[in-house]
Amino acid sequence: MSDFQKFVSAAKRGKAPKLSLIHGNEDYFISKAVDALLENIISEDQRSFNLDVFDGTETSSEAVLSSILSFPFVGEKRLTVVRRFDKMDKKNRTDIAEHLAKVPDSNIVALVAGEIKSSEEPYKTIGTVAEVITFNHLKGTDLSEFLDATAKTLGKELGPGAADLLVDMIGESVGDLVSELDKLSLYASDRPRIEIEDVSTVVGKSRTFNIFELQRAIGQRNSQKAEEIALKMLETGEKPVYIGFMLAKYFLSLLEVKHDINKGMNPRDISTAVFGRWNPFIEEYTRAARAYSVPELKKAISVLLDVDAKLKTGGYNDAEAVVVLVSELLGRKAGVAS
Repeated sequence: MSDFQKFVSAAKRGKAPKLSLIHGNEDYFISKAVDALLENIISEDQRSFNLDVFDGTETSSEAVLSSILSFPFVGEKRLTVVRRFDKMDKKNRTDIAEHLAKVPDSNIVALVAGEIKSSEEPYKTIGTVAEVITFNHLKGTDLSEFLDATAKTLGKELGPGAADLLVDMIGESVGDLVSELDKLSLYASDRPRIEIEDVSTVVGKSRTFNIFELQRAIGQRNSQKAEEIALKMLETGEKPVYIGFMLAKYFLSLLEVKHDINKGMNPRDISTAVFGRWNPFIEEYTRAARAYSVPELKKAISVLLDVDAKLKTGGYNDAEAVVVLVSELLGRKAGVAS
């Protein structure tokens, strides 16, 4: 269970640290953690008396201190949440930090911030009396495990490769990934498992014409199929800048895989070194890396950068860019003048 899941689980049981500094660069976790406090620590009938929520950009230390130092009215607990605490004037933050040790045991205080340096004041002082809870972006196996756990809360399991494909298609934004998991859960309906084909169908523009099928065709050096897929992607509204970006990412990965193959590494170790986790498509990556020489891979990356620059300056229209990309990447002469 991740730190985020442990925090939310405790909050749902009505438990939370007396004093906490919640911070990090993953807004989704921070937002959901605060929601868990607001929804579970103080009963609904007492929130008008014993719950205060402040915005650091709009409040003063006096108002916050009045809340955190006051005893509960009628009930047994009082909750004070200060959102965007890091946006408060430093003098106000310091004033609050210096009074935290005086907070009654009945009160719960959560100071919420973005990315901070905990070694700097007033955070260093706060850290001596409060629990510092950090929610940062998840990567690699941590992100895959979080997705697996989230799917289970929706009554589903993720089939082999489904989490990895979802991350490849959506990126590492937890909020976006959770949103897509909700859609996938509805799509799977009564089926207990979300398969890789579901991800391709629901998240991709189509089952056949998406960036991963394009990568596969290019990896196999199948120029006719690659060009067909790329042009169909344009028809479904995909942007050539996105296609170029994803292909650049693909070829950079192939270059890393190629170097690791030349070192004699096995597929599992290559996958961990390049992707930070087990990638179910590693065999495809290794086959594609073997199909290209190192100079060809470097040239492909150069071609992608050149096409991207010309797209942004109007040197190519969308269709021309796609034809040039496929032709140049696969070593065919393009029919478009550069």
